[in-house]
Amino acid sequence: MEFDITLIVIFCIVFVFNVTGNSLVIYIISKKQRTSTDHLLLNLAVADLIYGVFLTFYHLSYFLKLFVPKYHNIVFKNDIFCRVFFSGGIASTAYVDSIFTVIILSVERYFAVCRPHGFKKWFSIRNVKCVMLFCWILSAALILPAGNSGKDCMSYDKDAGKTVSAILMVFSISTLIVLVVLFIKICVSLWCKETAIQPTAVREIQERKMKKRVSLCVLAVVITYILCSIPQFIVYVIAAFQWLQENLPVLYQITSLLTLVNSAVDPYLYSFQSQKMRKLFKKIFLCSRRDHSHEPSQGEQSQ
Repeated sequence: MEFDITLIVIFCIVFVFNVTGNSLVIYIISKKQRTSTDHLLLNLAVADLIYGVFLTFYHLSYFLKLFVPKYHNIVFKNDIFCRVFFSGGIASTAYVDSIFTVIILSVERYFAVCRPHGFKKWFSIRNVKCVMLFCWILSAALILPAGNSGKDCMSYDKDAGKTVSAILMVFSISTLIVLVVLFIKICVSLWCKETAIQPTAVREIQERKMKKRVSLCVLAVVITYILCSIPQFIVYVIAAFQWLQENLPVLYQITSLLTLVNSAVDPYLYSFQSQKMRKLFKKIFLCSRRDHSHEPSQGEQSQ
């Protein structure tokens, strides 16, 4: 009982950070002229926000069933509402899309740093938008086979669930390998590899610094994703091979919480690594302070 209550509290706290951070990132990026990296970060923020909201709904529905089954039954009588908000399908789709986006971000940074001549060709704004749309469609196609057993919106077909677990296991391991390889290549190119011609012009030096800063932001996102997702990869393996069946519900809750932490941390990583993002975050918070102040000072008004 204490464990369940602790999980509820942690889920709610992380949920608040998720909604606040990702909403601010979406607002900030939507207000400025966007590069290909910005479009991908915006897509990741949207996926993280959707994942955070619907995953929290999904787990709160479980806790509702555990503590107040009477109200749980009342809520779940509305079949459409139940399947949309509590079945977990939307959260899973957003989660898979966020994985695709992290991969594309890593590939985008690899081209920007290691293959700059082909960067503009492959990562035009139009191409990035098409790829993002395709990722959402593919994510939904991967999750839909889980289906529903029809008894209620929280019950799934076990055979379909095993298939999806096996697919996600292979997908997760492949993702991990790709991200580690790209991460090493980017690090070597930016910090270890000595170029024959050192940049001399101020513009070249500034561009290199900017590449490092943006790449640091993406690398931070990738590392956080890897650390928070490895436990879930292990759970997918356990589910696919039907090991530790009695402990699976608890393992799912813990690993889901870790992925929720990952989706909540991402926007704050952007703000720490990006100077523009930090300034915009400060500007928004300062404006909100001024709006809530009843008697602003003359210095504040002049700003």
